[in-house]
Amino acid sequence: MANTQHPGFYPSRATNGGAITYTRKRVITNNSAPIGLQDAVKIDTNGNVLGLGTSSTQSAAIQSVAMGVSYVDSTLGRISAKNLPASTLYTSSGIDPDNATYVFLVENPVNVIFRASVDEAIVLADLYSNMEIVLGTPSNGQSIQELDASTKANTATLPIRVVDFVFQSDNDVDSADAHVFCMVNAGQIEPALTTTGLA
Repeated sequence: MANTQHPGFYPSRATNGGAITYTRKRVITNNSAPIGLQDAVKIDTNGNVLGLGTSSTQSAAIQSVAMGVSYVDSTLGRISAKNLPASTLYTSSGIDPDNATYVFLVENPVNVIFRASVDEAIVLADLYSNMEIVLGTPSNGQSIQELDASTKANTATLPIRVVDFVFQSDNDVDSADAHVFCMVNAGQIEPALTTTGLA
């Protein structure tokens, strides 16, 4: 049975059994990358959110996952949407400008279990490996990011750690694009690009 790729990183449950919560963060003014629903994102040293881009892979720490956006459209005014189109730029100053672009992020992401897919088949021994993220342009506003099986390692700074397979009838855990449960390995919602993950 062929698996259907899971769209991005879906927040499945909190490790402490509590509710998954979200926080609003401002997108950097010159962000040119699209940010799809359930895309992993990073935060710069000033606390601004950046998309990861659409080519190659992300090997460095991420800080959270996007779950919707709010931005100013030139014809419609401020709108809420599931995704941020590429090069949605604005010019402003101040702490909370009227025309800023915002993204809603999973709060405390290192304590959240996410559901995602792995681009190639992995085996039981690969659980608890860290992996890079395969990037790509969102499809209909939805993330197409997934885990890169070829990068699995114990490297502490790789962004995502696989913790379990999703066992259900429409998911073949022995095939490519198998759905897995995973965690953000190195990152917090804070103004930081370098963090220490698990080894």
